[in-house]
Amino acid sequence: MTNKGKVVREVPKVNRASRSKYDWDTPARLAKLSGQPVLAGEHISDSLVKSLRQRERAPFRDHEGHMKIQLRNSKIEDDGIRYGDVYMQWVPNEKAEK
Repeated sequence: MTNKGKVVREVPKVNRASRSKYDWDTPARLAKLSGQPVLAGEHISDSLVKSLRQRERAPFRDHEGHMKIQLRNSKIEDDGIRYGDVYMQWVPNEKAEK
């Protein structure tokens, strides 16, 4: 008897270890493919951007290069937290000359 699988009527949600409501992998892959800065999110807190910069897994960092994550158009809100727009840009590694 073979296993035929099952019919799925909707796309399953992405399983993430973090509780973040943002999908950072898709804009990171787009930035890597295009080579241009990509707007990844608007009105994002500075603390979330700092934690995003520490990611060491693909597509944020690999043997070919790394993701440059910038907070642009930022301002400090009434609650004292800095918010801004997150841009991602792929930076290839410099090749070592022999």
